[in-house]
Amino acid sequence: MVKVISDITAIIIAGGNSFRIGEDKAMLTLNGITIIERTFNLLQNIFSKTIIISNNTHNYKFLTKKIYKDIFPGLGPLSGIHSGLKHSQTNINFIISCDLPLINSQTINFIISKNSESDIILPKTESIIHSLCGIYKKSCLETAEKLLQNANTKINERNSKTKVKLFDLINSVRTDYIELSREKFYEKDVMFNMNTLNDYEYLKARMNNQ
Repeated sequence: MVKVISDITAIIIAGGNSFRIGEDKAMLTLNGITIIERTFNLLQNIFSKTIIISNNTHNYKFLTKKIYKDIFPGLGPLSGIHSGLKHSQTNINFIISCDLPLINSQTINFIISKNSESDIILPKTESIIHSLCGIYKKSCLETAEKLLQNANTKINERNSKTKVKLFDLINSVRTDYIELSREKFYEKDVMFNMNTLNDYEYLKARMNNQ
């Protein structure tokens, strides 16, 4: 029996409605299983602690896990990561968005094995940085909160939306990058990010041909 990891919390970022797809992409199905369920089941086999971050809590109740909302809603993925870190009970956390349906346990185990003194550890595939699939430690929570508080204050003062980016956090703390594409286990599309209906159709066709 494979021993699950107890000192790292897995945090699924499930944003909800996708503007480019027009519905909650986490609830789309591949081979009869919702994308979020695929991610959830994979993580359950690796980690003993898994939480979900989403403002659409009713969508994912069938997963029978605690679902937390953004503390600073409407400010993008940084807000989701902040909420995940706030509610996590462990220092080290594996963050993953629910739109990476082809990721596998070997890739996840490789990423979490590269723990260092840095606050964030992110995988790369050539020139692409996968900011929503990596290690985020509690040590970057204070910086994330300040960035979100500042953005929230500007919204209130100007009565307009102020952008705050995840890379504002990544560039403000100690961040390491690990290159996946050089590893022998690396497979094409393992980090494929599903953002559009064309991406979804591609994934369905790919899985039907396996």
